[in-house]
Amino acid sequence: MSARTVAVVGAGSVGGNLARRLAGLGHTVLLGARDPRSASVVATAAAVPSAAVAGLSAAGREADIAVLAVPAAAVAEATAQLLAERTPGRPLVLVDATNDVAGLERSPYERVVEEAGSNPDVTVVKAFNTIGAEAILAPVIDGRRAFLPVAGPADAAETIRDLASAIGFDAVVLGGADTVPHLEAHARLWIHLAFRGGLGRDLGFALVRRGGSA
Repeated sequence: MSARTVAVVGAGSVGGNLARRLAGLGHTVLLGARDPRSASVVATAAAVPSAAVAGLSAAGREADIAVLAVPAAAVAEATAQLLAERTPGRPLVLVDATNDVAGLERSPYERVVEEAGSNPDVTVVKAFNTIGAEAILAPVIDGRRAFLPVAGPADAAETIRDLASAIGFDAVVLGGADTVPHLEAHARLWIHLAFRGGLGRDLGFALVRRGGSA
């Protein structure tokens, strides 16, 4: 896919690794942060020298794609700040890469959609929540590309599928917003196997296609 400007919000392992991979693929990466001077943002910026650090509204103003890799409880506030200075008529694909591990009443995806709902230029997609952060840097496990499901409105979901495929995943669009619960359930299974099941974080799923490539 052609180079895009991607805002990555969240300087943890998922956000940091996504920033590294996307910059390595030639995309312009903006590290969006509520506090651009925080230690985690400074460390991520040092690991991705080509990335620029910006406040959330500035990052959202410039981005074609934005990825939310923040705690689930913070997605609504982060979305509001990202969209505060968007130019009307300019489309944005907003990716919810979070998981609810605190038992919120509504899923993070629902919160993001609600916050973005008044902006017709924003399309919300769910992706990058079903694998460990390590797989973003090494998406081939035991010779197979790790399966990465994507859900959301068609054109935007296909854009993120192409982005994930370029990173190295076996990315598949499951369907529209009604399939987001499948990603959330898949993430819970990954978390269970990795931690309670004792298989560890270096774990992924693979699709096996009869008569086709794995």
